[in-house]
Amino acid sequence: MVSTDLNPDDANKPKKRPHEALLTEARARFETCQSAWSEDRQRYKDDTLFASGKQWPENILQERERKRRPALTVDKLSQYIRQIVNDARQNRPSVNVSPVDGFGDPEVAKAFQGIIRHIEQRSNADIAYDTALECAVKGGFGYIRVLTEYAGDDTFDQDIRIQRIRNPLTVWLDQDHQEPDGCDLNYAFVTEDMPAKVYEAKYGKKASTADWESDEYKDSDWFGDHVRVAEYWWREETDRNMHLLEDGTLTNDDEIELAMSEGIEIPPIRETRVVPQSKIMWARINGAEVLEGPQEWPGKFIPIIPVWGNEEDIDGTLRHTGLIHNAKDAQRLYNYSRSAFAERVALAPKAPYVAAAGQVDEYADEWNSANEENRSVLRYDPLDIAGHPVPPPMRQQASDVPTGFSEDMRLAEHDIRAAVGMYEASLGQKSNERSGIAIRARQQRGDTATFHYHDNLSRAIRHLGRIMVDLIPKIYDTPRVIRILGPDGEAAQAQIDPNLPQAVVHQGGQAIYNLGAGRYDVTVSAGPNYQTLRQESAERMSQLLQNDPTLMQVIGDLWVKNQDWPGAQDMAERLKLMLAPPIQQYEQQKGQIPPEAIPMVNQMQQQIQQAEQIMQQMQQQMQELAGENEQLKSGVQVDQLKIQSDQQTKGVENQIRAHEAQIKAYVAETQRIAAMGNIEAKDRELELKVQQLVSKRLDELLASELQTADTRTMQ
Repeated sequence: MVSTDLNPDDANKPKKRPHEALLTEARARFETCQSAWSEDRQRYKDDTLFASGKQWPENILQERERKRRPALTVDKLSQYIRQIVNDARQNRPSVNVSPVDGFGDPEVAKAFQGIIRHIEQRSNADIAYDTALECAVKGGFGYIRVLTEYAGDDTFDQDIRIQRIRNPLTVWLDQDHQEPDGCDLNYAFVTEDMPAKVYEAKYGKKASTADWESDEYKDSDWFGDHVRVAEYWWREETDRNMHLLEDGTLTNDDEIELAMSEGIEIPPIRETRVVPQSKIMWARINGAEVLEGPQEWPGKFIPIIPVWGNEEDIDGTLRHTGLIHNAKDAQRLYNYSRSAFAERVALAPKAPYVAAAGQVDEYADEWNSANEENRSVLRYDPLDIAGHPVPPPMRQQASDVPTGFSEDMRLAEHDIRAAVGMYEASLGQKSNERSGIAIRARQQRGDTATFHYHDNLSRAIRHLGRIMVDLIPKIYDTPRVIRILGPDGEAAQAQIDPNLPQAVVHQGGQAIYNLGAGRYDVTVSAGPNYQTLRQESAERMSQLLQNDPTLMQVIGDLWVKNQDWPGAQDMAERLKLMLAPPIQQYEQQKGQIPPEAIPMVNQMQQQIQQAEQIMQQMQQQMQELAGENEQLKSGVQVDQLKIQSDQQTKGVENQIRAHEAQIKAYVAETQRIAAMGNIEAKDRELELKVQQLVSKRLDELLASELQTADTRTMQ
């Protein structure tokens, strides 16, 4: 019977809205972020406004305007910001992927790099990198983020996109994270303050005004003239038991439970340890309601990557600054000096004329405007009022502006350079250095003083690469053909299939990749992009050809290939036909199997044939074993057949191990020769074929053993 009695106290309590625990946690964490990052964010605002030209304190500016005194702003800092940001544009960090375990494959690592290049190109990732770096240089921090989106309106396939965060003040990070790339973030917010009408048009009235005007919200800034909508990211931690079985197998509770449900006998557990397991969650909230979600993010990292400027930890409080912060006072001094100089020049008296009484009275209009207009002739009376002849009027020397102003401006500009660590040579200006070595040394000093900005961006892109390597197998999780880019920007197609038993399989000369097989790590290299390197290569080859024109017969096709003019590629192909015979022969032999490797390849092919024969014999023996097992079921000659079955099974196992060891030895030797002689895909296919045959037969043998064990158990 269901009771209908109500507790009066419960009736008076307000009903809890869905996800109330989530919202309570999110609001508390957001308040913590506001408290922890308030000084950093205010410093970012001040420094960014200063970089944009607001360089006079408001009270001083108003006082000077009231007194009509000049308040000039001569920006000397933007050139240093552009120098750092544009240097990064010319030297793009690039993601490099490499396998870190035995299941990974170098070919798949290259495929990962090609996919990441395609994602970067499709997402205009260079804009995200430049924006984050510029924000870090100006204000101390910037951010990059990763999103997923549908590949089109007519598909459920998804793509990965790198997005810029134009305003870093919309991001709030977990203040307790330790790693500079944010890989250990436990929560984060990305906020957007919408006008109330825009919010209602986009989301409808999902939360009433009464919710925000309650005691819980009245002092918050979630609602007012604007409605704050926040993406809330958080990490949920769970523990998982990992077991080491007696046979050396690593497994967990879920796998053991699945095996037991299928009747598979599990070896005893030798050792167990608790492994923390986390998942990333996402929801869109307005502080009072959950607008979207919550839902699980497929990756293992919160996809928001910080790019820091200068980072300091002072008694547990993080302090971030950019290039501008330490140069603000020097810039203000320069503005004060320039304004004072302009004011002194403006107020300096004009150089007067000295004339005798009555000498210019007749031409007073001309002489009154003599210091304001350029006149070709100034007339005067050569006699004074007494009628005596006098010399013409003479201009007197005006008082000069003190030289201390120019010295003060020079010192202020020097202080600016010292604050940012960049001097004339770093900006391409002529300095007192004369030799090329001295100029490069000064440039290197300037680059070293600001290198940490580029290095921090590289760290961020390295973590972004890890996020991509983690996401790609989970997003591209169906067999499909995807676009990849080479280092030169040339597009190609790659076929992926997550159902493959190994990392890469070659079929018909085409590689098929399983992006989820193996583990891969990411490094970052920063340097000139491919176009810049190609231009440098063409320039160096041009210098060689100028010094020795006969080299045209050796490298002429390569030199033309690196040029930008129309038809360069066709000309390079024609020049290639005119190369000397030894060079053409070398080009034809590139990619072919070296002579010393041919015997080993033939021997490996013979070994494959022998392995196939052995497999057939093993299959026949397995069939015989299956027949004998049927006899075991009928109870005929149970003990004798059991002994024979065990002996034959062990004999088959020994044969497999012996041939497997022999095949592995040939494979290893072939790999060694291939590394010396550049054996191409054909030999790789042979190697993989052997490995597949052995692996397949071992699986069949294991299945047969399990079946035999089940039969014995039944008996």
